[in-house]
Amino acid sequence: MQYTMMNMTINISKLLTPLCLLVTTALFSQSNSLSSSPYSLFGMGTFNTSNTGKTVGLGNTGIANSSSTFINNLNPASMATIPLKTFFFDVGLKSEYGVQIEDGSKDTKNVANFSNMAFGFPLTKKSGVSVTLIPYTSVGYGISNIKTDIEGSTSYFLSNIEGSGGLNDLKLNYGYKLLDNLNIGATGSVLFGQIIETERSYIGSNTLTIYDTNSYSGFQFGAGIQYSPLENVTVGSVITFPSLLDGTQNRTVSQFYDSDIEYDQDLDAFELPLEVGVGIQTEFMDQVSVSLDYTKKFWNDTDQTDELGTFVDQNILGVGVEFDPNGNQLKFWNTVEYRAGFNYDSGYLEINNHKVHDYGFDLGIGIPLRYDGFSMLNIAYTYGKKGQVYDGLIQENYHMLTLNISLAGQWFVKRKIQ
Repeated sequence: MQYTMMNMTINISKLLTPLCLLVTTALFSQSNSLSSSPYSLFGMGTFNTSNTGKTVGLGNTGIANSSSTFINNLNPASMATIPLKTFFFDVGLKSEYGVQIEDGSKDTKNVANFSNMAFGFPLTKKSGVSVTLIPYTSVGYGISNIKTDIEGSTSYFLSNIEGSGGLNDLKLNYGYKLLDNLNIGATGSVLFGQIIETERSYIGSNTLTIYDTNSYSGFQFGAGIQYSPLENVTVGSVITFPSLLDGTQNRTVSQFYDSDIEYDQDLDAFELPLEVGVGIQTEFMDQVSVSLDYTKKFWNDTDQTDELGTFVDQNILGVGVEFDPNGNQLKFWNTVEYRAGFNYDSGYLEINNHKVHDYGFDLGIGIPLRYDGFSMLNIAYTYGKKGQVYDGLIQENYHMLTLNISLAGQWFVKRKIQ
């Protein structure tokens, strides 16, 4: 006698393994920097642009993209499109080589680290969830030979300052299919991390060292929607509500001839602004898709200032194009996805009355790891320019390589018992 039995037991290891990796990586990434930018000196540092799946190679677009083949972390509504019985896992690495130009001098930096980790799965036929961990901000700067005059004297002392660390974003996305062509979603994030600054001052033969460990944490909430008025056209929108990051500082003052002095104090809360984004994605001939996103961050409403600059409203525009040959599966290059993108960021800082603009050009490919159309190695290269050599500003020319693995597996398996 033969019968077919559906194994309805979820493989718990598929949940625990990614979850443990998420926690371990979160703790590790707090003490490492993904940035070498001098502009990470301001605020909470430079905001991360890398994300899950193929988005980096598409100009960081995806507000209107689905999660039918990968985890789209840019709109929680897309979680409703995760295929039934499918489990997605996504992990990425990023390496960045930058050339910093200032008043005719050049300096080069190279950093590499984890860029994202995520897993997602459907809850019902109409809903799905994902959990993602990405660096939210990154700090990595060094300033040498800062000259400070001693009050009431003609003498001065020199200081060196270094900063590292950053914040992490542990996010839960939920999406629900309200209608066949309408998805809605909600998202919640826990933001946490440390920014470490070390200042060494040299006064004569003596050295004064100040170690500051600034710890921040807070919550952030948002929502999203995706609507398909036509079979090959989807529009989307997301909103992230304003939130506060509470901070505490542990300071240790060390002198060569004296014992250390250590104390804790509260820091002023850092306000994150309202963010609103819209996007559209369309497909042509089942081979070409085009994505266009626009996001505005309302920093002016936070009324915040930095010692060296002012926070201003930020505008981000991205466009991405993907070509999928869908050709003969026996020919390798016919199974590869080809991508290109452009991203413009007006920046949220104004220094000496000049905004710090950022331009990025992307090229990417998706190499299938299996013939299921889901599991893929995504490779993206970005060339960008940030800032300008003018009025005390620094120009950064950077090359970024992102490697991302998107894997898919089955939650339920049919077993035939004889």
